[in-house]
Amino acid sequence: MDEFLQRLIVKNWKIGKLTFTFLDALLAVCITGTGIMLRLAVVEYTVTDSQKLGAMIIDFILAFYCGEIVYEYTRHRNKAFLTYAILVIYPTMIANSALWGKNSVYSVFFFFVGLYYFVLHDKERKKWLGLLAAAVGAVRALAVFRLSSESMNLGWPNFYEIIGKEAFVELFNQVSVLCLLGILFTMLYVFVKRRIEITKDMALRLFLFLAILIPYLAPSMPAWAGLTADIGALVYCMRRPRKFYVPILHLIVSYSAYAYALNGETKLPMVLYAVILLALLVDTGVGIFREAAKG
Repeated sequence: MDEFLQRLIVKNWKIGKLTFTFLDALLAVCITGTGIMLRLAVVEYTVTDSQKLGAMIIDFILAFYCGEIVYEYTRHRNKAFLTYAILVIYPTMIANSALWGKNSVYSVFFFFVGLYYFVLHDKERKKWLGLLAAAVGAVRALAVFRLSSESMNLGWPNFYEIIGKEAFVELFNQVSVLCLLGILFTMLYVFVKRRIEITKDMALRLFLFLAILIPYLAPSMPAWAGLTADIGALVYCMRRPRKFYVPILHLIVSYSAYAYALNGETKLPMVLYAVILLALLVDTGVGIFREAAKG
């Protein structure tokens, strides 16, 4: 019996490209169970419907995809599993789907499926499939977007928290969209003009940069607008451990935005969180510039 248990514990199991031991599987079951229990503890805060249940299921699928992405970048099995383990208990993911029922994880899921196909496959057809998935996520996000005529942000501490979010709202609504589109098209022009290669590392940097930039400059951003960057920052940190402060700071900002939207109060002024996001945006942008200069 002892010999049987010893063989069971040390034996390597393989499903597709995935190799794991019995202890790995046991740990995965335990952390998945923990994620389920955390969601069940808050699920009654809002009405539970099919979309909310679907969002909670997608949380786990998304965590698995992100683990795959991390493994592709690092070839480190423990980092991939750690990514999955962190994401299934990530506060903002639980709050978004189970607690609040905002279901923005549907759009976020397509964004990361797009990144998954773009970085894991060398074939051009697969890369186009990744871009298509990201486009589907963007279309869904735009479909639920509602422009406010009273405030420049709806809970997310973006740039307008610094300059004033309730002044010249109608004017800034138009100008902000034009400025954001101008920045995006300028970036596209520079990359095409200089023929900058979109490597796997560059793709991840750009993904995180855009995930921070778009909610930071776009108008009427709700409190959960930072969910994509929350998850992207964790993947980025797994690839570049020296950037450990990026997911930590972004998660603090994001969860504080949730707390402000739910409770109407926060420990620090919202303008401070907007400054933190600006610092993270600059930090990520500098990384893109340096890598582009090397290329």
